[in-house]
Amino acid sequence: MISALRSAAIAVLLLAASPGAAVLAQEAPASEAAVDVYARFRDNPEVTTEPVEGGLWRARLPLAALRAPQGPIRLNGAKATEAVSFEIAPQADIQSARVVLRHVSGRAQEGTKPQLRLSLNDRFVAQVDGVTERAAAVNEIVLDPSGLFSGFNTLRIDAVQRYTYGCQDPDAAELWTDVDTARSYVEVVYARRPFGASLADLDAVVSAGIGGVAQLGIVAGGADPDAQSLRWGALAAQAVGNRMDYKLPKITRLDAGAVQSAGQGTDLIAVGTPEQLGALAPPQLTGLKGDASWLSIGPSPADPSHFLILVSGRTPAAIDGALRALAANAFPLSDTGSLLLQPAEVPQGAVLAKRRPLDVDAKYVFRDLGFAEMSVLGQERGEARLSFSLPADVHFRAKADVVFALDFAYGAGLDDKSVVNVVVNGAFQRAVRLTNPDGEVTPGYQVAVPASAFRPGRNEAVFEIELSSPSEGECAARSTRHLAFVLKDTSTMTLPAADRFVELPNLALLSEAGFPFAGQDEAPFALRAADAGPATAAAVWTLAARLGQIHGAAFFDTDFGLGLDLPDAHTLVVGARPDLGGFLPVQVNMPDGQPADGFSRDFSLVDLGDNGLIIEGESPGHPGKLVALVTAESADQLLASARTLVEPSHWSQLKGGAVVWRDHAATIVSRAASDTFEVGNMSPGDIARMKSGRAPWRWILTIAAALFALAAALALIARYMRDRVKDK
Repeated sequence: MISALRSAAIAVLLLAASPGAAVLAQEAPASEAAVDVYARFRDNPEVTTEPVEGGLWRARLPLAALRAPQGPIRLNGAKATEAVSFEIAPQADIQSARVVLRHVSGRAQEGTKPQLRLSLNDRFVAQVDGVTERAAAVNEIVLDPSGLFSGFNTLRIDAVQRYTYGCQDPDAAELWTDVDTARSYVEVVYARRPFGASLADLDAVVSAGIGGVAQLGIVAGGADPDAQSLRWGALAAQAVGNRMDYKLPKITRLDAGAVQSAGQGTDLIAVGTPEQLGALAPPQLTGLKGDASWLSIGPSPADPSHFLILVSGRTPAAIDGALRALAANAFPLSDTGSLLLQPAEVPQGAVLAKRRPLDVDAKYVFRDLGFAEMSVLGQERGEARLSFSLPADVHFRAKADVVFALDFAYGAGLDDKSVVNVVVNGAFQRAVRLTNPDGEVTPGYQVAVPASAFRPGRNEAVFEIELSSPSEGECAARSTRHLAFVLKDTSTMTLPAADRFVELPNLALLSEAGFPFAGQDEAPFALRAADAGPATAAAVWTLAARLGQIHGAAFFDTDFGLGLDLPDAHTLVVGARPDLGGFLPVQVNMPDGQPADGFSRDFSLVDLGDNGLIIEGESPGHPGKLVALVTAESADQLLASARTLVEPSHWSQLKGGAVVWRDHAATIVSRAASDTFEVGNMSPGDIARMKSGRAPWRWILTIAAALFALAAALALIARYMRDRVKDK
């Protein structure tokens, strides 16, 4: 019998490595084994931090780790530019910094002295000669530490390029420079300042930057973990993760008594009653009464350069109130080290997410979506980007349109080749011609784009501005100063009505929108830890922090629990494979045609090796509910795999119904779901059209069957009528 298990989990594992990979992966690697031999490519640039002499730290940031696009920085054209940004936490006292740049320019520029100009935070840093040899050049540029600030710093690289073959074409293919982002990096050496921030400084000190929160130890509840402490730890992890915004620390579960030995180099959060916190609790906590909530921040007792956040109260309601104050996005925390809150002072109701998907059947002004007025002056091209998220289960109706009402103006002297191209999610949709030679101010110019161009989750509409003016002769002198275009932030976008419908499993939706575990839907979901071990709890907290981070949500209404009981809700299960008892969230068809109960003897025999596995399926006991399982071969490997999975390099690659991965981002292998089911509501006609589009041969067979049945019925009627005529 070929079960759904073998077609999903085992097949993915076989694709991920050769038959002996699981065994080989468990062998102790040699000291020189620095790469995963099963990766499809070797470069895997990551930000690294290491101690150096004198109590200092050195952070090395490859440019590849500081930008979303993969591959080199390609600077095309006469005036090309690129910017990369990196963050520095207030705790970092910068001692020295440098940039190492590996680059090469096109051979056609040989003899014309191409240049690269570098600036940091809009201050000139250096200019270096472009190299047109066959090999790349390496430049080291020393940075002034006083030019680096707490928060985001921007390194800009401008290329000035030209050639002498005939007339200068600013967009000629010969004008290019490549910067090797894997081997170019920013290096910063810093010391850690003693921690001295207040609660009002949380947004600044809880940072993912250099010197920020890299290790996070969480003390939750007492020595015996339970569902309540699992919930407290997840909410504490989300309070930190949401402030870090794009990165997560390595999360570890600690006992209150082990903080002194295990907390070196680690930022700490402790959640519990004064008795559960033990020696971590300050004397003021002894006076807590009723449902009063306590929240404080100060230096860690294990490392004074890191912080300790205390969340406490005498009752679960009091601790819940302190967690709400910590997790709430706009709650005004005082400029003090501690805060005592009465029940009426804590945030009530749901803690709103920082970023919510847009509602359908609504109109939005561009400025409310974070768009700033954009101008193109003295240039032939430019682009304006509008980014937003839609609900993960949105399904626009047939022939529906998203309508942009654009407020724009353009200058005089353009020819009829000037256009604004509208590109949605990388696909061209519409063009707006700029045809008035005297220029024009155009309010509310409507552009209808098919709603099918938009997708659940993240969307991006790009308005590509192409300005053209008449020119004569091969080398005619041309001025571009008259070229002008402005797209105003008063422009609007109107979304049509839509159904709420989605086909599951779909790990791509989990990756992009957290669906259905992001806390954005009315129906709550559940999180289950297969066991009460500290590594499993830390894995749950790591995944909860990543899911909350997608929208900036906190899971106060989520059902947390220990064990493998599946509630009537979408459920995320986390546990090591030996602790699952063969559990797998797919329905396995037994020989007699009856579905299994979600447990399979086959899965208990699978050796995952160093692989992590995430697999989704319909809940065996609750039709229409999704179960997602994250597992690995042991509890420690589970935590390591969870930490790797939440990295952007891995998380962004999730798709299908099952995925396996190892440390290297190029080892991810996915498998399409073997069985799917639908959640939501949609008209029967739209469902039929959708399914016929996915499998047109089924639609053809259905039509053929219907025509055959109709022909058979007509034949029977004709025969009946002939028999009646003969009888007469």
